[in-house]
Amino acid sequence: MQSQDEVDAAAGVRVLARGLAVLQAFEPDNRWRSNAELAAATRLPKATVSRLTANLTSAGYLNYSAEKAQYRLASSILALGYFAAGNRELRIVAQPLMQELADRHSASIVLASRDGLSMVCQEVCHSRTMLFTLRVRAGSRLGLRQSALGRAQLGVMPPDEREQVIAALAAADPDACLAERDDIGNAIFQMQSRGFCTVLGTLEAGILGAAVTIDLPGQPYAYSLGCAVPAASYSTKRLEDEVATDLLAAKMRLEHELSLQSTHEDLRYAS
Repeated sequence: MQSQDEVDAAAGVRVLARGLAVLQAFEPDNRWRSNAELAAATRLPKATVSRLTANLTSAGYLNYSAEKAQYRLASSILALGYFAAGNRELRIVAQPLMQELADRHSASIVLASRDGLSMVCQEVCHSRTMLFTLRVRAGSRLGLRQSALGRAQLGVMPPDEREQVIAALAAADPDACLAERDDIGNAIFQMQSRGFCTVLGTLEAGILGAAVTIDLPGQPYAYSLGCAVPAASYSTKRLEDEVATDLLAAKMRLEHELSLQSTHEDLRYAS
């Protein structure tokens, strides 16, 4: 006869297996899916799927679109090793544009998404002629507090969400958060007034950074797009006038192309 601990453990394994089945149901294209579609794909009761998707969304593994009343994999699934998850179409569209920017500015260009108090790098492009290399790669984590990528996110969050995240940052490292309070406040002001933010030497000494956020259909500020350049070659003014301007142009281009793709996808699955 099984003990209560064994019964509880077996129940936990069943819940885990069902949660993984829901995540796998988004393969291979990670398109938006309703609870009814997920129930059909997993052969689980719809009520069970509804509970699972609610929990997976709360845990940050699914994104929910209120407009569509559907779900898709969130970028934080990268932390579990699912490099093909999330919005693969964004990386496909963004990569050549990122490489172009990297080569133009002799820079490193990073596309990242937030996971808790970190930014997870999903795509990284380095200039073929750059004299330095930012020590990041796809899957690397950068601090939300220190990076231009993270500060850009703080700048566009709704006030209540921003307050919660800053409180969590302060709890994790009170002294550092206090020391950088003015810099974070300035980055928030930059984002709200100019659409980008800049940082100096917060990740590596001698490196300037700038970042913007990328909105996806149904997912505001889903990603940040950032650029790192050597301070020896770029003044703050040049960073703002040239690099930040190009990042804003890249943001508009990516958002436009992804909006068109989303519209075509909706029409394809509606037919």
